[in-house]
Amino acid sequence: MSTPKARGELLEALRLSRGLTQAQVAAATGVSQAALSKLESGHADADDDRWDQLADYLGVPATAFFDVVGSAAPARIFHRKRKTTSQTAVRKVAAELSLVRLRVEDLLGARRTTLNRHDLEGGFSTPQEVAQLVRSELGLGTEPIENLVGLLEGAGAVVLRWPLEAIQVDAVASWQDDTVPVVLVGEHVPPDRQRFTVAHELGHAVMHDGDASESQEREADAFAGEFLLPAERLGTEWPPSPSLEDLLPLKRRWGVSLPALIRRAYDADILSDDEYRKWNIFLSTTGMHRREPQPTERENPAALAAVIRDALAAGSTVDQLASRAYMYPREFEFTFLQETT
Repeated sequence: MSTPKARGELLEALRLSRGLTQAQVAAATGVSQAALSKLESGHADADDDRWDQLADYLGVPATAFFDVVGSAAPARIFHRKRKTTSQTAVRKVAAELSLVRLRVEDLLGARRTTLNRHDLEGGFSTPQEVAQLVRSELGLGTEPIENLVGLLEGAGAVVLRWPLEAIQVDAVASWQDDTVPVVLVGEHVPPDRQRFTVAHELGHAVMHDGDASESQEREADAFAGEFLLPAERLGTEWPPSPSLEDLLPLKRRWGVSLPALIRRAYDADILSDDEYRKWNIFLSTTGMHRREPQPTERENPAALAAVIRDALAAGSTVDQLASRAYMYPREFEFTFLQETT
């Protein structure tokens, strides 16, 4: 049975995910801002008509506030916002992460992940060591990762493509206690950059807790580089005095962008400072830092949509599943069942 706390958390998450202030909701619904504040905190309740009114304005079924049981508390997200990113945009995405987590739990039940957290202060000296351990835990050895998004989904994480340009980041992730990691990947991110972006967020998830500092951003980058392309293997596969044509097979094999490949060679002490600078000048002057030859194919999330389609094939209806996710059918289909390219 729903509680005032659960209803309040859902109300706040829905409002923030719509980019609305309490004052805007109050003006549109006639519910005072003071009353809204008490409702969101769970310190007050409202009659059925008032909840129906709020549901209608926020674009969710009238049953939403009466059915919700789980928590939609704001998610702790791993990212370092830019100075130009508004706090409103950050709160909006945090609310969207919370809603995704709640909806997945209510659609599919409690989920488990085979990923483990590894505190850098708990005996590991470098992010590279953590990346090697996570690779070992996932049974990867030092081989290339064929499909990183599929790997994370197979480990129990929830991955979705999402509009993230408003906060000027490529991806955000959250891993609340007793839940599974949730990763939202920006729809604007090109395929060549997506894999490093996802690996970067995985690094945050397993090593950090909360908003990232500059040093934690560097740690997540170091984790991502080693996780995608172990330095041990790169040292054995790097061609002597390579040309661009020599590096393209490595790019395809390991699924990394040319700039990331060049950076990995530099971090692994394969390239000198001068060689690294020359390669970056070459990529910039040829335009390859923006548009690469032989682009990587995009990895699209598929696991969650597949489970939902299985439920539909087993007799559930879109209306029923949408109701369990506190959504109207059209929004439900767009969020969880849209075809990706």
